[in-house]
Amino acid sequence: MIYNGIEKIDKIKKLIATANPDIVFFCVDFDGTLVKICKSPYDVVVTPSLHNFLAEIGGIKNVFLCIVTGRELNDIERRINIKRNIIYSGNHGFEIKSYYKNFELNFLMENARNYLPLLTEALSRVKRLGISNLIIEDKKFSISLHYRLLNNNEARFLKQNVKNIIDKNPDFKKFLHVIKGKKILEIRPQINWNKGSACGYIIKEMLKTGPVPERSIKKLNILRVNIGDDITDETMFSQNYSSAAAETLFSVNLINCVIGKKQSLAGFYLANYSYTPTFIRKITDMFSSRQARVEL
Repeated sequence: MIYNGIEKIDKIKKLIATANPDIVFFCVDFDGTLVKICKSPYDVVVTPSLHNFLAEIGGIKNVFLCIVTGRELNDIERRINIKRNIIYSGNHGFEIKSYYKNFELNFLMENARNYLPLLTEALSRVKRLGISNLIIEDKKFSISLHYRLLNNNEARFLKQNVKNIIDKNPDFKKFLHVIKGKKILEIRPQINWNKGSACGYIIKEMLKTGPVPERSIKKLNILRVNIGDDITDETMFSQNYSSAAAETLFSVNLINCVIGKKQSLAGFYLANYSYTPTFIRKITDMFSSRQARVEL
């Protein structure tokens, strides 16, 4: 069963009460989740109201915000243009940069640079297909092929030929793979790492050295809220878990929310991207209210 995250906010409230969080950590996709998907990824603009909202959320006490996107790290940093109280996870987690005070994180997936020659050659072969209206996004550590503007025959031609490019080259087949999304094919290194892996890694690293409340606490309760719209975001929609970092035990309870009512691992959905700020705001308001009561 999947519930409307706005209409069934009482269920959210119960989950927050059960989790009793010391920290709320938002992992939020960008395209289709915070902004409308455009015909070209280069046309997307962050409005002043969205910019201000994200800046405000990241500054709430004990609330942390991570933008988890398939876009290149430099691209998402430039578009959102916030350099305080925010974390950017680009290229599906291959690149991560933290802008939280006392939490320095500049991460590049191990061995990612080793794949650059293969990706460069694969990109060259795709370009030689000569498909008009195919938008090719070279993200250095991955390649996105946006076929939203292609007709059905052109899309089939693209998919078959990309498959052939990968399958008929032994090195490509061994070290690269193709991921499908909404009107997009992505050529990526064959590395077992994704958006969900990145979110888990960031939390663990943050608890080692980052700005967590009362570091003397031996156990922390974390509420991780994952919001996304596409197949690649499903990797964030995992189950509650517990682990340890440094000398701190931590328990992570998850609220998973997908954009659009559809088959998903998420327990909640939003009708479209425009409801995402409202959903985030409801959760932060409930969390801040609980925190205020605890401090009284």
